[in-house]
Amino acid sequence: MKKIYFILVAAALFFAVDANAQVAVGVGYNLLNTTSTMGDDSEDDSLNGFYAEMTYDFSLLKKNWGSLGLQPGVRYTFAGESDSEEVAGVKTKASLSEHYIDVPVNVKYSYEIKKDALKIYAFAGPVFSLGLASNLKAEVGDSSVKTDNYKDSEYGRFDLKFGLGAGVTLAQKFNVKLGYNIGMLNRYTGEQPGGDLNYKMHTGAFYVGVGYNF
Repeated sequence: MKKIYFILVAAALFFAVDANAQVAVGVGYNLLNTTSTMGDDSEDDSLNGFYAEMTYDFSLLKKNWGSLGLQPGVRYTFAGESDSEEVAGVKTKASLSEHYIDVPVNVKYSYEIKKDALKIYAFAGPVFSLGLASNLKAEVGDSSVKTDNYKDSEYGRFDLKFGLGAGVTLAQKFNVKLGYNIGMLNRYTGEQPGGDLNYKMHTGAFYVGVGYNF
């Protein structure tokens, strides 16, 4: 519960920003990747989705070599997949959906190539991630079963990621960026067999999108 409170408090702090901070909104595509390992065995699963975010840029230092600042934000992320087939004349379907609220706190470096026209930037920092919902739905004919992975599976809701990325700003208003968030925590919360057979589950996310500065 304390972890959930921390995420909500961190997000609420963004509403008390200085009036001189630059606000931006953005949307884009994301690819959520989950890597599960036990001993020498490893398995990767990917989910396609989208994100929508709001960020704030605070300038800390500006020199002829560029500018350095802090960029916190709040991002909603969705990812999912669906698969269906027919077995012995019976239609079966399975679908998985994931919903997150992420709070990135990035250090951002920017360099203006052409005044008021073209700027490049890079960023890196921690991403505090809270899983809102993770549902698995299975349908066989007219029957269906829905599983809440956070309640019915040994799947942790909280994650801490390390994010990094780069992008460009055009005409001081339009952003194009890409990045990757590397999952640092083991999302598996069940009992471990011990030794080299401990089960680990890490979630990362690649994303690319566009944004607008106000």
